[in-house]
Amino acid sequence: MTVKILHTADNHLDPAVSLYYPKIMERRADFWRAFKWILDYAIEHKPDIMLISGDLYDRVNPRNPPRVQLLKYFRKLHSMGIRVFLIGGHHDTPRSEEEGASPLDELAASGYVTYFSSPKSFQAELVKIGDLEVCVSGITYNFDLREGEDPLSHSKPPVDGDINIMMLHYPIEGFQASSYRGEALVRIASIPRDIDYVAAGHIHSFQEAIRERTRIAYPGSTERRSFLEEKDEKKGFLWIEFDNKGFKREFVEVPTRPMKTIKHMLNPQSRNPVNEIVVHALKYRDKNLILRIKISGKVPLHVLTRYRRDEIFRRLIDHFFIIVIDDGELEYGVERIETGVKLSPLQAFSRYMDKLLEEEKDSSRKEVIRLAKKVGLERLKEAGAW
Repeated sequence: MTVKILHTADNHLDPAVSLYYPKIMERRADFWRAFKWILDYAIEHKPDIMLISGDLYDRVNPRNPPRVQLLKYFRKLHSMGIRVFLIGGHHDTPRSEEEGASPLDELAASGYVTYFSSPKSFQAELVKIGDLEVCVSGITYNFDLREGEDPLSHSKPPVDGDINIMMLHYPIEGFQASSYRGEALVRIASIPRDIDYVAAGHIHSFQEAIRERTRIAYPGSTERRSFLEEKDEKKGFLWIEFDNKGFKREFVEVPTRPMKTIKHMLNPQSRNPVNEIVVHALKYRDKNLILRIKISGKVPLHVLTRYRRDEIFRRLIDHFFIIVIDDGELEYGVERIETGVKLSPLQAFSRYMDKLLEEEKDSSRKEVIRLAKKVGLERLKEAGAW
């Protein structure tokens, strides 16, 4: 007898992706497309059990369209005899009563899935598959736990089956995460030895480990939620089989949208900073790519006045899926004017602005510089400059 299990997590459906304006809806569709690929795979390959280890939704108040689509799919899986088990993650679990119920409660109320809703104690169900009993247990994310506190110190999963599965949505000791700061942490030693498989969620990269008979796995997220994940080569889910020969698992890749970050240090002598950045970015031209450009450097005012984020975006948007411009490290640096004569602050500022006016060819920008000179001189005088 073979027990077939599909394990996924961190699907983050209906994300709040304001960063991707004006393609917010298309970017949200990427997350649904990735999860739909998994659902269609389940319909085709017919697992006995499907495990969703937290953060199915990206928020506690997802819009109606993804909720309706999920209900349709879960109804189909239920009609095929596929048991779907869910736990809440830190994105789709309410932090307080004011936030109301989890959207997973709605799915559970349909009768098509089983939702282990308690954040304080494990809930479980025995599933009969052939001659085997599979004990599936799970616990939802608990915001009340302190940093470093082990959720398994308060509650232990039951181990009443021939095969015992534990679902949780926390960092586990020994696994790599971007940060454990502020997080509860599951200790390896606290996992019961009779657990066969820990179906974990929360860490967005695929990772796994074996401790004696216990296999622990994070399938990772099914679409890249942030640039922290741009170096993850593959996104997907796990297909697991238990039989009389033991345990087998396969990581199944899901098609996702690529992300890439490039860096560009702006030339302080640049006559056309926009063109300089655009030419560099076009080396990576790909209409499916989310491209982030990190712009840095210390540049004088005459370069800064020619730098236009909107123009960079406009010239690149047709060549990429979306452009994200990060110029937080771009600094304004005052040029030295080597005259050999010691100037007062008013004289130095006035001479510097006159130099900018002389170099500027655009009449509208000349007016901006003239106004900046006038206002600057007034402010310097008010501050007591001579």
